[in-house]
Amino acid sequence: MGKMLFRLRLLMQNRYGTDQLNLALMLLYLILVVLRIAFIRVTLVRRILMLISWAVLIFAFGRMFSTNIEKRSRENNAFLSLLSRAGSANITNPFENMTGGSNAGFSGFQKREKDKKYIKCPQCKATLRVPRQKGKHTVRCPRCDHRFQIRIVFGAKK
Repeated sequence: MGKMLFRLRLLMQNRYGTDQLNLALMLLYLILVVLRIAFIRVTLVRRILMLISWAVLIFAFGRMFSTNIEKRSRENNAFLSLLSRAGSANITNPFENMTGGSNAGFSGFQKREKDKKYIKCPQCKATLRVPRQKGKHTVRCPRCDHRFQIRIVFGAKK
């Protein structure tokens, strides 16, 4: 069991994982499956529901295994703001206080994150979060201890 969990952790390293939008997509998938079961005799409606449910499921898993963390986070934040405008104002993001590192697959790129830049280590491909300060910097990867130079052209966003 320990080997399997280790391999699962390796698979999900530097991947986005799940968030509120993925949970909503999974719930939508379950609702579509139940609706598909309800339409036992109408085959055209069942087939359409099956296609839509598979598309929702594939999209959810694509988001979960994505390595484009910033884009997936923006999608989740747009979804949360849409829900809060729709009347569910008490929705919070449980990942917003997490920090990066070797487990950087978190959502919650809030306004406080605009002063950070996300880069990949050239040796181990880990996602690193560095301050967005203009100039040349030496970065040390905490995972593989590799040191490399980066150049940040633009300073912190406001």
